[in-house]
Amino acid sequence: MKLKQAQKKFISLFLLCTAGIIIGIGILFFKPGTGKKIGTFLNEIAMTNDGYSYAVGKAAPSVVNIYVANLNENYTLPDNSSITSSASGVIMDKSGIIVTNYHVVPSGNEPNKSIFVQTREGKVYQAFVVGCDRRTDIAVLRVNNVTLQPISVSKKEVRIGDIVLAIGNPNNLGQTVTHGIISATARSGTGLVTRDQMNIRDGIQELIQTDAPINQGNSGGALINTKGELVGINTASFSGANTYGIGFSVPVKLVSEVMDEIIRHGKVERGYLGIADDETKNLGQNNGVTIGYVDPLGPAFGILKIGDVITKVDDIPINNVKSLIYLISKSKPGYSMKFEIIRNNATKVYKITLAEDNTAVIN
Repeated sequence: MKLKQAQKKFISLFLLCTAGIIIGIGILFFKPGTGKKIGTFLNEIAMTNDGYSYAVGKAAPSVVNIYVANLNENYTLPDNSSITSSASGVIMDKSGIIVTNYHVVPSGNEPNKSIFVQTREGKVYQAFVVGCDRRTDIAVLRVNNVTLQPISVSKKEVRIGDIVLAIGNPNNLGQTVTHGIISATARSGTGLVTRDQMNIRDGIQELIQTDAPINQGNSGGALINTKGELVGINTASFSGANTYGIGFSVPVKLVSEVMDEIIRHGKVERGYLGIADDETKNLGQNNGVTIGYVDPLGPAFGILKIGDVITKVDDIPINNVKSLIYLISKSKPGYSMKFEIIRNNATKVYKITLAEDNTAVIN
């Protein structure tokens, strides 16, 4: 009796294993990519905490060196004697889409300059600008007629204390890896003031702060997690005699949004009101934004005045500059917004049609 029960259990187990093997072979046959995903998943589980070679090996082939130089005599390759700057970039799509920083790309008054990317294997390709966005310091490049290895993108929000690695081309030494942690998140910034200066104030960037060293040339490089997934594009660092370990990266979610917008339209379309806040009066203020400047060429000129306090936009309470910038930048040019303000202790309401944000930089 016991023997028959044991035989039944063995047969049931054998049939179950056989069915699992057949199903597995079927999945691999019809969807080969599934096997790769399973293998990657098992490999990640088997990783130890002793090092980060797995993460680097996974992400590094998707990080490129970027050079700005004159063309050679054949107009096909860079003239190595004329390289004016070097930086980094990240391959986002196998069709040749690469993301880097806007301040890396030559300005419009440098028509003799060309952009080249060099892969980890040393192959050099000429790249062309798809579009740029100064507000986030992001530029999108394209390399034509080539298949490249895209980086894996993290779907999770980073947290303070997470270990991260910065991959780039610091000081043109070649691909280099540094490591640190996430020091802070949601550090706001209004974008570039000039090509060499970024305004780290309330703005739209939601920057990641890290103590992973980000040196000159790391601009546009990858900030990755310990799984080798992209979490940000390195963009800037504080420099000074008494400053160390303060670097910033644009979070990958914002990078993807800007990249998609640029690919569709060649630029990022944002509304422009034409005001600046009064920084001295805004400190500690939680009931509106005090206007400190009105652009004479902006749509707010002649309607809003210096000293006005904006309390609501489209009936949404405005508590700080960040919330005001967010609402305006998310609106499209031509959209009419309702502004509720306080002027001389009296509440007034105005309708203003937004213009298009001009993201050009004066060099």
